[in-house]
Amino acid sequence: MSVWAILVAAGRGERLGLDQPKAFAKLGADPLLAEPLRRLDESPWVDAIVVVAPAGWEEPAILLAEELGCGKVSACVAGGDSRADSVRAGLTEVPADAVAVLVHDAARPLVGDDVIERVLAPLAEGWDGVVPGLQVADTLKRVGGDGAVAETVARDGLWAVQTPQAFPADVLRRSLASGGDATDCAGSVEAAGGRVKVVPGDPRLLKVTTADDLAKIAAWL
Repeated sequence: MSVWAILVAAGRGERLGLDQPKAFAKLGADPLLAEPLRRLDESPWVDAIVVVAPAGWEEPAILLAEELGCGKVSACVAGGDSRADSVRAGLTEVPADAVAVLVHDAARPLVGDDVIERVLAPLAEGWDGVVPGLQVADTLKRVGGDGAVAETVARDGLWAVQTPQAFPADVLRRSLASGGDATDCAGSVEAAGGRVKVVPGDPRLLKVTTADDLAKIAAWL
């Protein structure tokens, strides 16, 4: 089937304390964006890639793809005000005959073929979406604005969800067209009545939020 990947790299990354977007923070000798871009381009499960870059950074993103020799990159578009808007922008470059769309956050650079295969395979069983995740191991507490514990939340059945997330292309289009601003694409599909399956993720799919995250991921390379 024709699988298009939307690589969302439009985050500003204020918590990294940089004067440039998160996708262009240094991970080793290269920009952070280089690692997931290279991995998606090399994956046998991915046919084409759309990069969603911060507004004004489309040209540096395309130049990076060219430097890396990423021949599957079909387009680079500017992201929107929210993550959902950025995915919508990326979807405009995905052709109507695409069968599946894989949405991945560039802030999780160590994406592997094993996870990509795990999220794509259940689509053939009729699922409206598939997401990787890790079962929550820590005790969870809901805390009020004053720092006081409001309640302890049972962790049974709770998963921390990652990307890449996979969807039939038409399902994702309809779900995002209905509006809303869920924190991930699966949330939009769920809100539209879709059935989403969770499969085992990967602890190495750490999301870069702080400089310590960058250092930890660099040590894993």
